[in-house]
Amino acid sequence: MSRAQILNVLGSALLLLFISSCDTEQKASDDYYFEDKEYTLIEQDYIFVVVDNKEEWNDLVKQYVGDGYKGDQMGAFSRLRLNRQDPNLAGSECIVYIKDPAWEYEPEYIGHEIVHCLFGKWHPSQRGKG
Repeated sequence: MSRAQILNVLGSALLLLFISSCDTEQKASDDYYFEDKEYTLIEQDYIFVVVDNKEEWNDLVKQYVGDGYKGDQMGAFSRLRLNRQDPNLAGSECIVYIKDPAWEYEPEYIGHEIVHCLFGKWHPSQRGKG
């Protein structure tokens, strides 16, 4: 076997090893992975609601997320107010609810919720994980 053929076989083997070791479901620090975009909404306003305590947090989770969720299961959540007057939905509002860091510091959930505002329901099979 020539040197070129050996290098070709080794290169192919390394490529197969690399491909087989790739994780197609790369999980973030909150243990979610990106499945698919529902939409892409770039032009919107962001409103952050900082919640002062657990009691207020639990009330807001119940009001906006639903009875099936408990406040201690949620690190943050978001609501989207779509501006249906604009054909591109420009001027829509993304409202992100986060815990006051003096009460509970969980900054990793902010990015998760912003991704919801940008791309919608991007982890439908993982709904309710926490």
